[in-house]
Amino acid sequence: MVTKSATVPLPVRAARILAELESVKGLTVEEKSVHALGMAATPEERWELMEKNVRSLGFWKPLKSGKSDTC
Repeated sequence: MVTKSATVPLPVRAARILAELESVKGLTVEEKSVHALGMAATPEERWELMEKNVRSLGFWKPLKSGKSDTC
């Protein structure tokens, strides 16, 4: 089953929500755009966005094989 939100591209959904957030006071345009993107994204899309951001900052690196951080 394909949901309606999956058929519309994320930038289009985010733009629609951003238009709804224009009347919100106390937030800058940049803050509104970040909130709109987060609210428009599906959980899978939010995970991909977070993963790309963390990888771009250099914090997400593969574990070395044979070593574990757990006891």
